[in-house]
Amino acid sequence: MAEQSRTFKTLVIAASNAATALVSLLIAAILSRHFDYVDYATYRQTLLVYHFVGPLLALGLPAALYFFLPGEKRRARAVLLENLLLLALSGSVFALFLVCGGNLLIADRFSNPDLKITLLVFALYPVLFLPTTSTGSTLVAQNRVAWLTFHTIGTRLARLALVGLAILIFPHNPVAVVGATAISGGVVLLSGLVLMLRAVPRGEENRPTRGGMTSQLKYAVPIGLALMMEGIALSIDQVLVSALCRPEEYAVFVNGAMEIPFLKVLTAAATAVILPELVAFYKDGKKTEALGLWLKGARKLSLLILPMGGLLFVVAPDLMTVLYSAEYTESSGPFRIYLLLLPARMVFFTAIFQAAGRSDLILRRAVGTLILNAVISFPLVYCFGMEGAAWGTVIVFWGYVIPYCMRVCSRLLEIRWFNLMPLKHIGLNMLAITLAGVAAIQLRSLVSVEGGLPSGMVLGFFYVGILALLFFIFFPAEMKASFQSVRGRLQKSRTRG
Repeated sequence: MAEQSRTFKTLVIAASNAATALVSLLIAAILSRHFDYVDYATYRQTLLVYHFVGPLLALGLPAALYFFLPGEKRRARAVLLENLLLLALSGSVFALFLVCGGNLLIADRFSNPDLKITLLVFALYPVLFLPTTSTGSTLVAQNRVAWLTFHTIGTRLARLALVGLAILIFPHNPVAVVGATAISGGVVLLSGLVLMLRAVPRGEENRPTRGGMTSQLKYAVPIGLALMMEGIALSIDQVLVSALCRPEEYAVFVNGAMEIPFLKVLTAAATAVILPELVAFYKDGKKTEALGLWLKGARKLSLLILPMGGLLFVVAPDLMTVLYSAEYTESSGPFRIYLLLLPARMVFFTAIFQAAGRSDLILRRAVGTLILNAVISFPLVYCFGMEGAAWGTVIVFWGYVIPYCMRVCSRLLEIRWFNLMPLKHIGLNMLAITLAGVAAIQLRSLVSVEGGLPSGMVLGFFYVGILALLFFIFFPAEMKASFQSVRGRLQKSRTRG
């Protein structure tokens, strides 16, 4: 029951993140059609500033509540208020930086004078939104996961409505859209505060204290440092493109450099399912069993993630046209490059680090990734433009992150590095995907159909059909088991009906 509860909580958080990503994608699709390149780049660069420094501002404080809230009866409300006050103070410091000239500095670095105004309007956002980053950890720690789902979906839809209203009232005005986004931070804050205060009851002590704040900072800062490094490492490509390329190029790049929403759901769900058993196996010294469980999860995940990645790679130009209009077809370039990271997504090395109790390895990996990404991507962007940033990230990931993780995990599990990944399984998977993709593109050339949605649907139909046939040839056991599982569930649902 405990495992189911843990898995359910993780799935709720992952689904909430996916909902946030989908709303962001929808807003980007609307604004790409509504704004020209410069105005759209101004909006995205304004958000980038917060996303880049957000992990630093949070200081790991939201995660600290997972440690301080469970089991706390006497001063639970005080713990929550201490956490929120620290986050509000951190957001206020950054807002003060923007108001006191930081906006001018950033606008100059990004070669976009329009940022001088939008960043001033946006200065209120970190003050309002940063405290709400503790909403998820508070509700999960207090077993109010259903509340989190309603909060996330409701507030993100409110943001979508506010942005849409701003477009209707002030057309072609990025300042208005940025202002609507800042106001949405207030909506998120109001909802989050109500739910957090309801979830955390009053106790004997309800007033925040300096000692309590100090305790949270001592616990949270090491975690925050790792999160900060990983967050900056993930955003450094966009920062380099903003600093070294024209706003028009950044607008095209940022639409392609996006995280596929369903990936977070799949990887988070898989990690949640195997992590408890993985920890138990590792603590009992059953490293062979831990490795078997890990590889089994990787194989199953590969049958979902890799084919989806192949489909997205094949239809990338049509997908960008459908999402963002024909003006952003070139966004398929960086989008396809980033899809080259997908084969490594199915192997969740962090689960091994966590099972071994070595969170310090995550920090070391993040520091190395950040430094190498900046060093390698800078000359690539300078020489090859926006796609250089994408190639820099891919080079660092496959040249450093994966070798680092495999070396460390092989040492932790006491095995050879080549036994860490189902290499034969991955190879056959990639072969099937490549053959299906090439065949689908060739068949598409024989069909007279316009670009965009019709072309993407035809390509997708050919790709899925050919890939399914190849999978039944290459993976007969897995496909048969999946087919029987689906058929069994359908029969059960009919019986219940």
